[in-house]
Amino acid sequence: MRLAAAIPHGKARLTLLLLALATDSLVRARAVRPVGAVARPRIDIGQSWPLGRVAFSLLPLSGSDRRKTLQTEVVRERVWTHDQIQGIVNVNVPVRQTVIRLREGGLWVHNPVAPSGECIRQMRQLEAKYGPVKHIVLGTLGLEHKALAGPFSKSFPEATVWVQPGQWSFPLPLPLSTFGFPVNSERLRVLPPSGSSDEPSWATSGEIEYETLGPLRFKAVGAFGETAFFHRDTKTLIVTDSVVEVRDDPPAIIEEDPRALLFHARNDIGDEVANTPETRQRGWRRICLFGLTFFPSGIDVTLKSCLADLSRRPRTMEVLSGDVPLGLYPWRWARDERPSFEALRGGLLCAPILQELILNRFPEETLQWATRVAKWKFTRIIPCHFSNDIRASPAQWLAAFEFLRSPARELGKWRATAAPQPHILEGIASPADAFVKLLVGLGVSKPLKQPAALEADLRLLSAASDLCTKAGLVEPVSPAN
Repeated sequence: MRLAAAIPHGKARLTLLLLALATDSLVRARAVRPVGAVARPRIDIGQSWPLGRVAFSLLPLSGSDRRKTLQTEVVRERVWTHDQIQGIVNVNVPVRQTVIRLREGGLWVHNPVAPSGECIRQMRQLEAKYGPVKHIVLGTLGLEHKALAGPFSKSFPEATVWVQPGQWSFPLPLPLSTFGFPVNSERLRVLPPSGSSDEPSWATSGEIEYETLGPLRFKAVGAFGETAFFHRDTKTLIVTDSVVEVRDDPPAIIEEDPRALLFHARNDIGDEVANTPETRQRGWRRICLFGLTFFPSGIDVTLKSCLADLSRRPRTMEVLSGDVPLGLYPWRWARDERPSFEALRGGLLCAPILQELILNRFPEETLQWATRVAKWKFTRIIPCHFSNDIRASPAQWLAAFEFLRSPARELGKWRATAAPQPHILEGIASPADAFVKLLVGLGVSKPLKQPAALEADLRLLSAASDLCTKAGLVEPVSPAN
């Protein structure tokens, strides 16, 4: 009333009153908004990839609309990575391509990501400095990489495209050209066995060596395969899915849009969370557990009430839904996730789904491949998912596959093992690894605990393994000799 009395003119009085009311409403709205709340990020030019939903069978996958690309220079002027996100129901993890500058000039690309405008601009900048993309390599049979490599190759029509042997499709055996790969047989080639006379030029020169696992064919349909690459000049091992490393902090590409982290940081759909480092770390721990074990032991499923529970969701939390249909949250965290997360930390980890459903059916082939890879003197590993630029030795690499030697494999159970063990270090040329072998063998040093999911977190994967075996879809579990 004092403000109104101080204004002599009617129109001016009305204008200032409306302004005061609007300001008051804005202040009140901000007062009830949680500290650090997030907004839906805008989609900048070049950050979308319309083909995304079609490429991934119309599933509600993250990154189908907004697909940010983050470039990292891992080794100065030699090795770069480009991270995007992939995931379902907000269980988002990085998907990563690696780019290497070849000695003779030009670029070599491993497992391309989606060719969004932003990604291609970054690649053009590298080409302007270091030469054109000469080789594109698909070193896996995984759909999430195959669906991106073909479209990516269209942006670099002069590059030779190399693919992992054993490519397959379901339900029909479709040619690779269906997935966007070149039709020209001179441009599209299958990686030959390493050491053969028709190896790629980058392999015969000794610049980038490779070892191929598989294809490991399933009894019903499909196969698993992966090729590991070693860049000799930078002592870098490049892999797809075989190993990952779990760290406390979320990768930059996940934290860039923290909505998925906050979505999973809630214990219940009725919770209201703030965008703080601690909250984001909690969300990341839970994303890791969902992404690696599929059914964490800390949750109670609430399917029967999930639709009704939507009425309890605070309006400030609606923006967190992302690509989750209706924003459903059909579980609640009833138990602390930290013990389960800590079990996955501490070194290289072979993903539980590979351990429970695939590699335990082919232990001899896998161990022979891992041993061949371990002969390279690498000091870093770049996988396609989770942490980037992992500092690791051949001994640590081999330790990630030690589970295949465990007698517990006969029961199809996943057990924590000690690593590195003396026998798995045989033949390793690294002086540091030899020193570790000596200390462990003499009993001076205790072997490090290898990361291993808790048995309680593997209920779903173990049940799936038993079901697939009984249905005749896969071979029975077979422990290594």
